This record gives sequence, C-alpha cells and structure tokens, in this order.
Amino acid sequence: MPLPWFFIHGAGSTSRSWSRQHRLPFSSRFCDLPARPQVLPSHLITSLAQWCLAQLTEGTVVVGHSMGGAIAQTMALLQPQAISALVLVGTGPRLPVNPDLLNRLVTDPDRALENIARWSLARQFDPHLYEMNLRLLQEVSADRILHELTACSLFDSRAQLPQYHGPVFLIRGQDDRMTPEALSNEFLTIWPDMPVHTIANSGHLVMLEQPQLFNETLLAIADHMASGKNI
Repeated sequence: MPLPWFFIHGAGSTSRSWSRQHRLPFSSRFCDLPARPQVLPSHLITSLAQWCLAQLTEGTVVVGHSMGGAIAQTMALLQPQAISALVLVGTGPRLPVNPDLLNRLVTDPDRALENIARWSLARQFDPHLYEMNLRLLQEVSADRILHELTACSLFDSRAQLPQYHGPVFLIRGQDDRMTPEALSNEFLTIWPDMPVHTIANSGHLVMLEQPQLFNETLLAIADHMASGKNI
C-alpha cells in the first residue's frame, strides 16, 4: 500500500504554497497550520508539531518547507514511529532570521512583506510569482508572520537530531536567500549520507519556482523508498 504524504508549509504561508504538487500520484494531505498567537514563540514549533502529529496515521512521509521543515524535524524527534521519511525543503537545523526584518515587521510591515516576497525567490524571478507571493503574505498578516519568524529564529535542533535514524532527504534551491546553503549544509554534519537535491534557477520557494524539477525529485525519492535503489 503506498505511503501517505503530509506537506507542511512555511512561515507566513498556507497550503497554497504546494499548489503545483497537487497532481503527484501520492496519497497527499496539504495542511494549513493553525494560528496560535497565544503560544510563546519559544514553544510554537513544538506546539505545531504536536498538532501535525495528531493529523497523521503512522508511516507517513512528511515534507516540510522552511518553518515546516523545523516542524517536521520536531515531529520526528517527538514521535519517530509515525514518520516513514522526512523530506526537508529549504530549511536547516536552525533558522536564524535577520533582526532588522523582525523589527521592520513592526515598524514598516508593508515594506517588510515586500522584502520577504522578493527574498523568497531567486534573484532572477518571475514578477507574477512575486505578486502571488506578496498577496499570500498580506492575507496571512504581518503579526502572524512576526510570531512565526520569531519562533524560527529561536529554533535549533542540532543537539537532538542525531537521535533520529529514519530516512531523510534535503531539497533546496540553488539561489535560496532565506535559508542559504551554508545553513542547510549543517544537516550534513549530523547525517553525512543524507541525499541532497539542489535545484538550479530557484530560491526559497523552489516548489513554486521549478515545480517540474521539484516534482521529479519527489518522485525519485518515492521510487527510492519503494525500491531501495540509490538516487
């Protein structure tokens, strides 16, 4: 029986960030994370991981983007038996955020959202994709984005990740300015044999910028898990 797949979006986003993955031949669920303004940023990632775990049946492939990748890591540490594999997208074992950006979300939120929308894409970006991303950020609200990015800035799983021994895969955009390669490479100090898929001409929103290559990568990962062959 095919494994179910569970997709977790990043900070300031919704399940629409996976809109170009809906036709994949998986049993997939694309969650919309709940807003939890009452939860302190220091506990938000764990709170959301617990919420996601409550949605799963055991033996699920969890795909997490950015903050969603932090949530996926936390899920695997909290309840490893529920996770068949982690597919970490544009994320790292820590997710530092520029303090100036956090401050600007308070003092000049419109400009801050414009910056996030632009920095989430490769330097040579599609203007239509930029506008779509900006509209999505505006719908989510600057307050919620500040709360979630503050949680990201406090996240650091490096000391705990060696406890997880299940399959892990990394997908990243070659021109990711939000989570640059130096951060995602930190996974390799923990899991040196982790397969890494770097997709050219894409940034932080690799699944929207290069959907065909991204989807082909997911299919290769699914085939790898089914057959055990190298990818």
